[in-house]
Amino acid sequence: MLNILWLNHRDPKNPRAGGAERTIYEVAKRLVEKGNKVTVYCPRWKGSPDEEIIDGIRIIRKGNNFTIHAFLPIFLIKNSFDAIINDLAHGVPWISPAFFKRKNFVFFRHLHARSLPGQVDIILAKIITILEKLYPLIYRDIKIVTESSSSEKDLIRLGFEEKNIVKIPPGVDLNLFSPGKKSESVQLIYFGGLRKYKRPEYALRVYEELNIQIPDLKLIITGSGPSLKRMKEAIKTKNYNIEFLGKVDYKELSEIIRKSWINLHFSITEGWGYSILESSASGTPTVALRVPGVVDTIKDNFNGFLVNDIKEFKEKILYIVNNEDLFVKNSREFAENFTWERTVEMWYQLLSKG
Repeated sequence: MLNILWLNHRDPKNPRAGGAERTIYEVAKRLVEKGNKVTVYCPRWKGSPDEEIIDGIRIIRKGNNFTIHAFLPIFLIKNSFDAIINDLAHGVPWISPAFFKRKNFVFFRHLHARSLPGQVDIILAKIITILEKLYPLIYRDIKIVTESSSSEKDLIRLGFEEKNIVKIPPGVDLNLFSPGKKSESVQLIYFGGLRKYKRPEYALRVYEELNIQIPDLKLIITGSGPSLKRMKEAIKTKNYNIEFLGKVDYKELSEIIRKSWINLHFSITEGWGYSILESSASGTPTVALRVPGVVDTIKDNFNGFLVNDIKEFKEKILYIVNNEDLFVKNSREFAENFTWERTVEMWYQLLSKG
């Protein structure tokens, strides 16, 4: 049995939790089911209890995104762990290797330098970009886990030795996200954060290009973020069949994806295309821009298409609409290569070696 500490700047219940926190939850709860102990140490958020148990995972919340780093040394001195995961999902590095180098592991999702412009102010973006360049010094000779081949290449470019990089792709809930009956008329879906680096407004452009050619075309947009108000304003005076649903729970989301014909994806970069894998499991192919992280989750002309420009979306979507049954089958087949059980076993084997 292992006693594992997972350091992250958000926990699965945080209102701003995203794909990174989904991975923490799915991996941690399965490690607990295998008889291990997992503690997630993270900052507080408005209204959060200081401590709680979520599906066997112990959540401890201290301070804010900055002060938690000051509290960490005391916490590490008072508590003993067999393995510590330093999660870099939000850019700022953890200092636990300064205390227990042998027990430490790093989890790197993607290079933030690509996605920060326009999300945070220029000074903070610069600071995080500099910190990323320091990762190889801070985490020298420590095993660093990443999910995609794209991120693996970024780590090597940063200066990490290939021998210290371990690739562990995430999984997908193949029961929750599963194929079913599609909507009667063509329905497109965009789901994810409505933030600048994800370029959600491109979904409106794609819809406008196809609206005349596809009868009763519908676009569903889920998620929340700074771009939402601007997107709603852009179509306020237009007679479009576009529905904004805000943030929905996973059960409702799975039902919407299942009915949708095609998933749209426009990010500048991803550590891993979680939404693409969930769509594939639901028998819903994806058309996406060819960017790091996304290229690992789409097999071109199999579970969707990778394109180089927004102008190419129209042609690929029309092709999928005319070959829908084949893409449903292929998408599910692709997703079945990724299970959380396999992901957790890879994590357990790594952490056990200490």
